[in-house]
Formats: sequence, C-alpha cells, structure tokens
Amino acid sequence: MTKVKIFKSFEEENAAEYRRRARMTPEERLAEFAIVQKRAWGEDWASQPIVKKATWEKVSW
Repeated sequence: MTKVKIFKSFEEENAAEYRRRARMTPEERLAEFAIVQKRAWGEDWASQPIVKKATWEKVSW
C-alpha cells in the first residue's frame, strides 16, 4: 500500500523529507542514492566516470 501525503508548502515537505532521511541508516541512504543515480544515468552509471573534465584555479587569497 502506497501512502501519499499532500503538503501545504515546500518548507513543510522539506522538513518531512529531512526527518525521513534522518531516520535512515547509512546503508539505506547509499541504496537510495544508487537508485537515483541509476534513474538519472542508466544501468551502467558506476562503470563510467560522470565527470569528464575537471579544472582548478589558484587564487592569491
């Protein structure tokens, strides 16, 4: 059974999502991250680097 909650504001939804993630174990967070990455980048998201080029700049401060 799926439970759907309608929030009155984005702030209320963000607070509920923060509480949900706070109750998760590190393993559960990593599993959720893997699902999101798979949806965004496809099945083989971990086999190829996402960042193709990185640059940096030295600053005097």
